[in-house]
Amino acid sequence: MKVQVRRIGNDGMDCNESFPVDLIGLTQKDILTFISPFEISAKIIRGDDEVLAKITAKSRYDATCGRCLEATTQDWSTEFTLTFDAKKYSEFIEMDEDIRQELILNLPAHILCRIDCKGLCVDCGVNLNTQECKHKHAVPSGTGN
Repeated sequence: MKVQVRRIGNDGMDCNESFPVDLIGLTQKDILTFISPFEISAKIIRGDDEVLAKITAKSRYDATCGRCLEATTQDWSTEFTLTFDAKKYSEFIEMDEDIRQELILNLPAHILCRIDCKGLCVDCGVNLNTQECKHKHAVPSGTGN
């Protein structure tokens, strides 16, 4: 996303762009695979000494649940703000690399198919979301129970 600094008006500037999935640099070995482009929306505001970009990014990914090992497809979004020195960037601000780094930093650390996923039985391996077994199980943490 390239922004011409002098085009930022008093009310700021809105920018929308679609980034291809390969911009991030994830591989098939990573825990998730984005299946739709990143839709980037930015509100860019210029102050006396700095330019602020308030960014929202959205996409969709395929992954494996960390508890039950089932495939899951989920929507994903994140918000962050980038700050640039207005004196250093007097003509153009190129944000692609900054956006790429923020997207990576905001990837989910632990993926669940759903918040109340029961996981697998540690004794017999049954998916406790779909079947019951004869073993006693503790409720996984983070389910609110």
